[in-house]
Amino acid sequence: MNPIDLEIYWNRLISITDEAGAALKRTSFSTVVRESNDFACVLLDTQARLIAQSSLSIPGFIGTAPLSLQGMLKVFPKETLRPGDILFTNDPWIGTGHLPDATMAAPIFLKGKLIAFAIAVAHLSDIGGRQWSADANELYEEGIRFPVIKLAEQGRFNTLVMQMLETNVRLPQQVRGDIEAQVGALGVAERRLVEMLEEYGLDDIEEISQAIFNASKEAALRELRLIPPGVYHGSVESDGFDEKVSIQATITVTHEGVTVDYSGSSPQVRYGINETFNHTYAYTIFPFKCLLSPGLPNNDGFTRLFKVIAPEGTIVNARPPAAVGARHLIGHQLQAAVFEALASVLPDRVQADSGTPLWSVLLRGVDVHKGKSFSTILFFNGGMGAMSDRDGPPAAGFPANISNTPIEVAETLAPVVFGQKSLADGSGGQGMHQGGLGQVVSFTSRWPGRLRVSLLTDRTRIPAKGIRGGQAGKVGHVYLNGRPVDNPKSVVDMKEGDTLELALPGGGGYGQS
Repeated sequence: MNPIDLEIYWNRLISITDEAGAALKRTSFSTVVRESNDFACVLLDTQARLIAQSSLSIPGFIGTAPLSLQGMLKVFPKETLRPGDILFTNDPWIGTGHLPDATMAAPIFLKGKLIAFAIAVAHLSDIGGRQWSADANELYEEGIRFPVIKLAEQGRFNTLVMQMLETNVRLPQQVRGDIEAQVGALGVAERRLVEMLEEYGLDDIEEISQAIFNASKEAALRELRLIPPGVYHGSVESDGFDEKVSIQATITVTHEGVTVDYSGSSPQVRYGINETFNHTYAYTIFPFKCLLSPGLPNNDGFTRLFKVIAPEGTIVNARPPAAVGARHLIGHQLQAAVFEALASVLPDRVQADSGTPLWSVLLRGVDVHKGKSFSTILFFNGGMGAMSDRDGPPAAGFPANISNTPIEVAETLAPVVFGQKSLADGSGGQGMHQGGLGQVVSFTSRWPGRLRVSLLTDRTRIPAKGIRGGQAGKVGHVYLNGRPVDNPKSVVDMKEGDTLELALPGGGGYGQS
């Protein structure tokens, strides 16, 4: 294909997913999507290969989407699909790794021929069960689980599914609003893709997608071949729930691809920090994207170069019905093992460990006497790791790419008043370049009763490591009324006037100072 034509087509496809993503973000009801950008919109070909994704899409959802569609098509083969169908699941082992994420896929037809799929993924504000937390013991506590079903069939919405969902969640209006926003985004992607093909007189996107894959693969291979073939090892230790967790990564590099093997990692645990394979796969590939081709739009031409081995029954590939609600507390740390493994051969590109994972705080209050209740989710980020040419950015959303929740929004939606939100001085690891600073956030409850707070945190015991001689960052902490909480991955109760303080960890430093 003519390179100029390819560039035009490729940018057009990305703009289609961007428009779909904008529609989802602007019509969603929850702050999780609207403020924090915890969603993704992507286009895939008829073989479930990723072609393009919206610019705001988070890495985890981009990486899981092709695997999710493959799982969906095992239940509803392509030949059974019709225009107007929408497939839906939140199964952690088919979707993104935990129940709050709704994955939807819509087939796109042109002149009666299946030409592509659009996928929209979003984190719902509630999915029933216990409130979102890390201390569940099995999946059944964590909410309602939908197998792969048709949310819509030939344009007709499945009202029973929505009734089941709305009956089982605490925020039915928010959840339905976000579901319908996803459906709207799928419709935008479908209309714009059909318009594009009709405008250019094309019958399908097969030639375009193949050209995208070929160009991406060649670009990625040029960078991959800068790494000497060999076997490299990296590791990372996590706080775990009640005892530390070890992640071991053995990376085998050839001139044709990479295999990452997590054999030797800790076994799955009884609490909700376990990973599923799809999420592990996504956050294994992402650090390679940062290392090799950060400017290359994501697609199958790049991802096909990587194979991930995650033994079943380990913390990175738990067997059902393991609790997985807080799986990001492990998944967001995989990047550290990859960067450490390749530090000796790509010293100018690797990054020290970051003050990850993303800290998630869910606030819920119920006043049974007045019949009032509320629930909202807040996200906060620690400091990123330093690199060979720069300090780590403070309070940055790596690797999740999820935004901090603005104070003004949080105080509007929840009965809390913030007393502090500032950078945590001295929290970044020292070195030739300093790790990014974490942040300190405190708020006081104004709820006239018991305020239940789920804490999904990490790096309060084991710090983010430095790299190539850099120092580790400082650990974070969680204080209730000035005293450490017993377990910073638990659910704590606040009374009116109580103050919770969150100090997020800093990133590791790079090189000796």
